[in-house]
Amino acid sequence: MEEVKLYYDEKAKSYDEIFDMLYFKVYDEITWRYIEPYVPIDPNALVLDAGGGTGRWAIRMARKGCKVILMDISERMLKVVDKKVRETGLQHKITIKKGDITKTEYANETFDMILCEHTLFLFKEPDALIKELKRILKKKARLIISAQNRYVQSLACLPEKPSSSKVDAAFKILLRQRYNAMTKDGKVKIYTWTPNEFRTMLERNGFHVEKIVGKGVTMPLRISKELFMKKDYPQDLFNKILQFELTLCEKPDALALAGHLQAIAYKP
Repeated sequence: MEEVKLYYDEKAKSYDEIFDMLYFKVYDEITWRYIEPYVPIDPNALVLDAGGGTGRWAIRMARKGCKVILMDISERMLKVVDKKVRETGLQHKITIKKGDITKTEYANETFDMILCEHTLFLFKEPDALIKELKRILKKKARLIISAQNRYVQSLACLPEKPSSSKVDAAFKILLRQRYNAMTKDGKVKIYTWTPNEFRTMLERNGFHVEKIVGKGVTMPLRISKELFMKKDYPQDLFNKILQFELTLCEKPDALALAGHLQAIAYKP
């Protein structure tokens, strides 16, 4: 994971800027709607924000009342978190820890909830991570975790006027013979799962899946990249897109249309 660490160290200072885009404003609104109801309000409850980055979710969760441990591999991302935590006065609620979330070193059944948002895509073989999260999660407690949908990623690689080589490249992504990457050198790859693969992965590692929510049906396959990357947009447009997304996000037969998948699962 050294390449991942270096990538996020480099992006840390400007990382939060992307979340002002229309796409992420919609994405975040949906994400929080399916996190907030499960966040413990007990001040003694402990939540792990696994791969928590710059603390966008840790701060929201801590404000609900629980204690949060944010673990991430990037030292510079954690420096951003530390500044935010101090500015918000949440030092007594949020603990920041550098570490590998596949080897947390916490005792069995430590956490009352675990969030692993926008992190799973960094793991080609995710079972070690899922097993570790299950080990440290209390019985009957929930894991909320997201994945990127391979169907949508492969389709998004097709241009409006595709050539045979472009179709072939998208087809290889669909077959997991090729991966998109976050870096020019291709070292930080984006790993994806189909909705069924995502559910199966959680179940084979001992989780009971309550629901899987689809996020990002309208973008990127329907609304143009030029629009969804905008940071200045009409509020009414945001509201209408959000309404459209929320109408579809819990429909099981629409999951294949969603760019991202968010599972709510618990440890029996």
